[in-house]
Amino acid sequence: MHATPRARLRAMALGLLGSAPEADRAVRTAERALAAYGPGPRARRGPGPVPDPGPPPEAVLARVCLGRLRAREARRTDPWDPWSDAPGSAGPTPAERLVLVLHDRFGVPYETLAPVLERAPAAVRQIGARARARAGGTESMPAPDPALLRTAVDAVLAAAREGDTAALCALLDPDAVLRADTGAVRGGVRPAHGAPAVARVLAARAAVARPALVDGAPGLIAAPDAVYVFTAPAGPITSIDVLADPPHLSRLAIAAS
Repeated sequence: MHATPRARLRAMALGLLGSAPEADRAVRTAERALAAYGPGPRARRGPGPVPDPGPPPEAVLARVCLGRLRAREARRTDPWDPWSDAPGSAGPTPAERLVLVLHDRFGVPYETLAPVLERAPAAVRQIGARARARAGGTESMPAPDPALLRTAVDAVLAAAREGDTAALCALLDPDAVLRADTGAVRGGVRPAHGAPAVARVLAARAAVARPALVDGAPGLIAAPDAVYVFTAPAGPITSIDVLADPPHLSRLAIAAS
């Protein structure tokens, strides 16, 4: 097995999962995966190919924890309050949490996390910047391009009207989240995580929507009185917030477009 101390792996897992029993199970799973690669190259004796040392332990643990975070997010059913005073009420996506904990807290390079998230290192860096900006950190994200967002929202609407979940998936970040406030949940919209799950909700619910401007940004209005707010800071749509509670809607400037 690699030389990364077990205590460091456990601290990483605890930071990601927030539960000591879950962290211990994740570390054991990662250790079993690492053991399958056998001894490292220094244990080689005599001629022959150099044994494959396998991926870094941090990457193996990250993959294990990411699967658990995604499964946890997929089970989330609680309504969302976009103006809640509770810190981190929306919560980071699993990918954002992975970058915030492993890169920012433990110094794991973006290059190590990139294969785990199936992104380029530059895209992983953007994930971290997005998460820090939303959490009130010092790093800010560039303002989204309204024209690009309008194109993305129009494409969502067209695909939803066709019931084309494959096209919807292509417009979404793999870790996209759809959040719904209490009014939206009462109207039958359920929170979703991951491009396929979010695409299914959009195909079922956004087909009857019409274009709108929400606080000046492209969005959708769907009867009865539900607003879809989109976030796409670097191309793919990363989050969709469905708001239908009158107190929430009263805070927004909404105009059909």
